[in-house]
Amino acid sequence: MSQHKTSRRKHSTTEAHIPFKIVGYSIACERHIHRNEDSFIIEKNSGLAAVFDGVGGSAAGEIASRTAARATRQAWRQALQEVRKGRNVDSYLENCDTTDFCLLLQHLIEKADDLVRTEGARQAGTDDLATTVALAALCRQSAKNEYTMVYAHVGDSRVYLLREHETLKRLTVDDGLLGRLVENSMVSEEDAHRIDQAMHVEDLSDLEFSYFRLRGGITQALGGPTPPTIHAEQVTIIPGDRILLCTDGIHDNLTDAEIEDILRNAPRQTVARRLVEKALLRSRQERQDTIRAKPDDMTAIVMTCRF
Repeated sequence: MSQHKTSRRKHSTTEAHIPFKIVGYSIACERHIHRNEDSFIIEKNSGLAAVFDGVGGSAAGEIASRTAARATRQAWRQALQEVRKGRNVDSYLENCDTTDFCLLLQHLIEKADDLVRTEGARQAGTDDLATTVALAALCRQSAKNEYTMVYAHVGDSRVYLLREHETLKRLTVDDGLLGRLVENSMVSEEDAHRIDQAMHVEDLSDLEFSYFRLRGGITQALGGPTPPTIHAEQVTIIPGDRILLCTDGIHDNLTDAEIEDILRNAPRQTVARRLVEKALLRSRQERQDTIRAKPDDMTAIVMTCRF
């Protein structure tokens, strides 16, 4: 495992006054250990987290994800200054009803998309580059002493919510083949979920297996041929909640049940790393053992509510 040390990145918070513990972990695919096409950002003091998965299987994918991450961080800090009119930006947003934060996150992603198309394309020497994104921002409702999480995504990077006495909930719907089949009433939501969660070829019909093999094909991304449709929503967060943002290297290899088990039981400080390590082990399995095994870059961020 020592060969991966140069391609791993960790990020965590330790300050007791911050109401969320946020940890992230990322590794490059074993097929190109010195080039991680995933990127992630954690703005621990202002409550922003995001993952990006570069598309294309080349250096252009790495450039796309890094460019989008940099643009998102810069746009977030600028947005905080505008919302707070120059006051301290190194803290969580307040009073979520006073600003349209779904729209704010959409603007972040639009700026990232624009930079991938321009600066990213110039750096890569090609306009054939793209990246997915999943991001979440936390806002404090001071009058109610509760938090709202606003989240947005493009592509197949996901956001999950795990509540103490509930099953894992996937908050995002992939921009991918299975989602398109559901939209066109060719597959039910229940069957799409069953196909997505399959472990063995025997679990599926021949047609369903063909859908499974193509489920990683995304229908839109940042930097793609047309501006993306950005999905943005919000949800109230309560003490004990855990939020996962991850690239498809995690959820393609692990089932939702496996993700839930790790999210529920792993310590806050190591939960993101545990998810990545479990996905890495799965990716090394033989195809006759499971159809889920897929070598890939892998990134997870876990936000634990502790206020």
